[in-house]
Amino acid sequence: FNKPFFLILNLAVGGYWPGDPDGNTAFPQQLVVDHVRVTTSDSQPGTGGRITGLAGKCMDVAAANTANGTPVQLYDCNGTEAQRWSVGTDGTIRALGKCLDVASGGTADGTPVQLWDCNGSAAQKWAISAARDIVNPQANKCLDVTGNSSANSTRLQIWTCAGTANQKWTVNG
Repeated sequence: FNKPFFLILNLAVGGYWPGDPDGNTAFPQQLVVDHVRVTTSDSQPGTGGRITGLAGKCMDVAAANTANGTPVQLYDCNGTEAQRWSVGTDGTIRALGKCLDVASGGTADGTPVQLWDCNGSAAQKWAISAARDIVNPQANKCLDVTGNSSANSTRLQIWTCAGTANQKWTVNG
């Protein structure tokens, strides 16, 4: 494995194993494990949900394209994989096996966001506040719908947090 992982086993002795343990039961008894599944908490398949913003529209990967640099936009919610986002314990927001990324690691107002291979950079770290802001800590800026426009295909960008409707998001996981 190239990522750290934790193994958690939750075991209980009891019931009819075979028969209730009592003072005559010899310990330790044998435990046979016949199945182990390994997953990483930041990329579990089939998890996630939509992220909705301005006018109840969804955060969407343009044309469900997985190429690096694909725009992330606002679009009518349609239930496609291009709108299924998961929030990783590592601070990433992922769709289609890639990460939400600030283009070129920019920090200026108006820097677009895009889909990019996950690489652990600060451009791919996000914090979701109780006030429903999605903030890139490196830039200290909010995920923002360009021009406060609810039109389909409106690009998402980062912008100084202002508490406006075009910077408010609901994460449905």
